[in-house]
Amino acid sequence: MIRRMLVGLCFAALAGASACASGSTPLAVVSGGVSAHGLRGDVLSPPTTEPPVVLADTVGTSFHLARETRGKVVLVYFGYTHCPDVCPTLMADVAQALRESSAAVRADVEVVFISVDPVRDTRSVIRRWLDHFDPDFVGLRGSIGRVIAIQKAMGVPVSKVTPHSRHGYSVAHSAELLAFTPDREAHVVYTDGPTTIGDLRHDLAVLTTDKAYGA
Repeated sequence: MIRRMLVGLCFAALAGASACASGSTPLAVVSGGVSAHGLRGDVLSPPTTEPPVVLADTVGTSFHLARETRGKVVLVYFGYTHCPDVCPTLMADVAQALRESSAAVRADVEVVFISVDPVRDTRSVIRRWLDHFDPDFVGLRGSIGRVIAIQKAMGVPVSKVTPHSRHGYSVAHSAELLAFTPDREAHVVYTDGPTTIGDLRHDLAVLTTDKAYGA
């Protein structure tokens, strides 16, 4: 049985107001989220194929996702540094899961944060923010049009920017953490709240050692 996964759309205005609402994603998730390998995240069926991604990193150079992360498990998350809740919570959980993992697992995992707020998220802002969690996390940015195209290609809800006459603008984005394996497909996805640090630590050990991802 296949269900549509519900995700949180998180909002934050320049004035600091924030809230969360429900949204849906076209990602097809196996009900129960359990694979033959015992993965604790929500298993995607079919898996999501990684699209071509070329964006600027925090140094200002072009980062080719497939080329730079070849052979690794890549955790991709769309968010923004001014996010008041979900983004920092999820990044902190991922960082802690990696700290609790073996050196071999850490060496085979790349965390990629893609900003959905390129106006405020300059290279230096993203770098300073990510360094609070892990200096090895990769930060990427590009025009909002390019980022939305990548979100569509990955099957996640696109981010939205809403202007406000008195408070600048607000940003809405989904909360999925996609795990792409070396076969360039995401077989599992995680969401804030249901996913725990223990779940991430467990699954990263499986994904980096067991190559039969789709079984």
